[in-house]
Amino acid sequence: MLISRALAAGGIMFPLYIYPGNNCVGWTAVSNAITSHPNTPFYVIINPASGPGAVNSQPDSNYQACIPKLKAANSKVIGYVATGYTSRATADVNADIATYAGWGTAYKPQGIFFDEVSGGTGHVSLYQSYTSFARSKISNAFITLNPGTSIESQYFSFVDQIVTYEYYYSNFATSSLTISSSTPANKQAVLLHTAPSTLPASTIQQVSGQLGIGALFITDVTFDDNPYGSLPSYWGAFVNAVDAL
Repeated sequence: MLISRALAAGGIMFPLYIYPGNNCVGWTAVSNAITSHPNTPFYVIINPASGPGAVNSQPDSNYQACIPKLKAANSKVIGYVATGYTSRATADVNADIATYAGWGTAYKPQGIFFDEVSGGTGHVSLYQSYTSFARSKISNAFITLNPGTSIESQYFSFVDQIVTYEYYYSNFATSSLTISSSTPANKQAVLLHTAPSTLPASTIQQVSGQLGIGALFITDVTFDDNPYGSLPSYWGAFVNAVDAL
């Protein structure tokens, strides 16, 4: 099943800020999940060095060997780019995009994950320009914005996906999400960290099943321990639960 611009609900987002390691050992559980759940969309964010690394550089040999293992018909591998809530120089943001675009075909990301997004009406044109530049450099680039909170509806018209909630699990309520015809659920993603040590099945059912949110990630790794630096203790059960929906 190909992931199209009209996203399927019930997907999984993974901020894979884990070094792949020799023989891709750090990513094996993620690549195995993608392969064994072909009907579940996966959105995997790679982040070698708070971005792609030095301008016009290639990733190290482990990234080159392991990124292809994440690519499948049901997955999108997207490269991390910080925007500094609009404070980062446009030239630096575009340099990160161009660096990813210059990677070898086998391990080049399929899109860009813009982090630290400021989603007010005054910044629409800036993020439109970043999106246009990314798509000019990476064919059919899949674009995700991460404001981590609700965002003006204009942004939904020109990107593929928006992280509309990223915070502590204990603070989350479905009322935090704004779902409408102009802010559709299937173009939204939710990232929850510091969750209970037992799989929160009811939240998965509510967010992915009932609301139809396009991508979800829940981890019991705490904020202080870097929630995206290791797998949730119940990674396999989490994937199975989303897949079952």
